Amino acid sequence: KTEAAAKAAASHTGSLAGSDAVLDAAFRRAGVLRVERVADLFEMADVLSKQPLPSGNRLAILTNAGGPGVLACDALAQSGGVLAELQPDTIEKLNGVLPPAWSHANPIDVLGDATASHYAKSLAAIADDPNCDGFLVILTPQAMTAPSECAEALKKYASISGKPVLASWMGGP
Repeated sequence: KTEAAAKAAASHTGSLAGSDAVLDAAFRRAGVLRVERVADLFEMADVLSKQPLPSGNRLAILTNAGGPGVLACDALAQSGGVLAELQPDTIEKLNGVLPPAWSHANPIDVLGDATASHYAKSLAAIADDPNCDGFLVILTPQAMTAPSECAEALKKYASISGKPVLASWMGGP
């Protein structure tokens, strides 16, 4: 990917390789998931062994903090994914289970004081949205957050038919 790596590859069997951008395009076309580090390879294999492959590249992000939601959006876009556009009826369902100040868009910011019930009801509300091919649930520890209770409440949604559900519990002791 870098100039130094390209020079090194030019003097080795890698000299037969082409542009990294061409390789990325070929990988995307073939459905290959590219990783940057060896550790990522094992993490990706672990995730793929436990969740169904998404039918598309549209992701819904559920978070209790805006910053991690923005970082997830960047990572999603850099890997060829897009934020799912929530259906109007999904927005209405979320309006019924979240406080009025929620983000009203994807990423779905359930706010810093979100309870386990907010997380579970929100995931249930977006689970059937046909515009969502997968879900990322992010929890950041905050004074009023109960991470273990949230995880327990979300267990039953770990396998939404044909849609992967990934969780990122940030921070901790």
